[in-house]
Amino acid sequence: MKFMDIFYKALGFETDDVKVVKKKSTKTATYNLKVTEKLPDEIDGVRVYYPEKLEDCKEKAELLKKDIPFILDFRNCSNSEKNKILDYYNGVLDIIQGRNEQIEKNLYIFLPKDFEIEIS
Repeated sequence: MKFMDIFYKALGFETDDVKVVKKKSTKTATYNLKVTEKLPDEIDGVRVYYPEKLEDCKEKAELLKKDIPFILDFRNCSNSEKNKILDYYNGVLDIIQGRNEQIEKNLYIFLPKDFEIEIS
């Protein structure tokens, strides 16, 4: 069994499907957080980005304005850069009334306004 499979199973994501649903709308997306050996470009339709510095992330704020959720994986990023990126996005999320959720230590999902996560 792969490390990430064991990790996700320990977190309870192995058998649960995670859904991101826009409130008061018909937009629904389902996210299964199982990760393969290769770093994924998407996890069940949600784009995953692997930033190394703040400059890699600034254009992603436009996705939130367009109601497109995305995941940031900070495994290639130093702690200081990770904190800068999270501070930047927390400012953006405050402005657009979105939010983020920490999936694991270095994995965050960023949700535009009126999106929420449902675990079934």
